[in-house]
Amino acid sequence: MSKQPASRDGISVAIPVHNAADRLEKAVPPWGDALVRLGRDYEIIVVDDGSTDATPAILEAFAAGRVRHLQVARHDSPRGYGACLRTAVEQARMPLFFYTGLDYPYSTNDLAKLLQRIEVRDEFLNRQPDLISGCRTGRVAPLPVDVVGNLWRLFCRVALGLQIAKPMAWPGLRQYLFGQWVKWTLGVPFADVNSKFKLYRTAFLKRFPIQSDGEFVHTELAAKATFLTSIMDELPLTAAEAEVKPGPVWRDFWRVFNNPDFGNPTKAPEAAS
Repeated sequence: MSKQPASRDGISVAIPVHNAADRLEKAVPPWGDALVRLGRDYEIIVVDDGSTDATPAILEAFAAGRVRHLQVARHDSPRGYGACLRTAVEQARMPLFFYTGLDYPYSTNDLAKLLQRIEVRDEFLNRQPDLISGCRTGRVAPLPVDVVGNLWRLFCRVALGLQIAKPMAWPGLRQYLFGQWVKWTLGVPFADVNSKFKLYRTAFLKRFPIQSDGEFVHTELAAKATFLTSIMDELPLTAAEAEVKPGPVWRDFWRVFNNPDFGNPTKAPEAAS
């Protein structure tokens, strides 16, 4: 890999929300300030997923002038995180597409290093990454898990000559098992596949429809990037000890697993209202 001069491509930032009136003040304006500091074109697309609290009124006030370049899309009823990303991708006008969430204390400062990494061109393939994913850090693995992992890496190094890097994060047992499962079944290489801090090339996301309505969307998009032999990378985010709570995924898993769709996104079925 060799670093290239920054392209300064514009970025679309998607923030799906649902009944988040008590969290919007600490989320949306700070992202607006952070994007101004980056010194590149941007737009913020907040997708209100059928909120029934004061979320719509607060977003309307933000869009009236307090937060620049803010667009608000609204679903009449809750459809899920994946459906929100589908809406945001359809509206995105910038070459880069980033999404985040309000379920974890993500730092706006971490976006800069994802932007820097996505602009690195592979000298052999002469291509740049389609996806850079942020990995949540800060939680310490339980001692038994750490010991078994160290023994396994030592065995691989001595007996097989393989040097396996230590995972950059411990997402919790449930998330760890899920990550191992999608790694072996779908080829997804990330330690924290469910992180809501991901940067894509917009053109890549518009190559195929987003099939998942819910939380499985993070895995679906990474799995499709793997299948399409995209260049990807995962970078550690600012450490925080917040608990990671995965959402339901099985319905969307079977939808994608049984009929993975790489066709024209305009032919994707609409999410139910």
